Amino acid sequence: LTLQHGICNESCIALANSSYLLLQFKDVAGSKRLAELALLLLKKPQAKKYLPSVYAAVYSGVFCWYNHLKLSETLLWQGYQDGMLIGDIEFAFVNAISSFQNRFLYGAQLTLLGKDIELCR
Repeated sequence: LTLQHGICNESCIALANSSYLLLQFKDVAGSKRLAELALLLLKKPQAKKYLPSVYAAVYSGVFCWYNHLKLSETLLWQGYQDGMLIGDIEFAFVNAISSFQNRFLYGAQLTLLGKDIELCR
């Protein structure tokens, strides 16, 4: 629809989710390109409210195919904080859980991870 009718505020979500979907077809390059476009659209002031859902798709799934998990840590945490700030609790916690999983997988210090988990309770 975006290609036929142009970009709207929700296009960033559609591109991020399409990016995630392309991974199922092993198209990592295409997935990365759509993820970059979704993140670029987030720079529009009207699209800021979609940051938690876009970050959840991009930084919990797509990003780790071509970057170390540790690089997504602060971005997923930002997705959590922004989600809580704007009332998007669902995607706030998707970001938080993804951040915790990534930190566990790359070997973050468990005592610090436990403290951050307690912050979300």
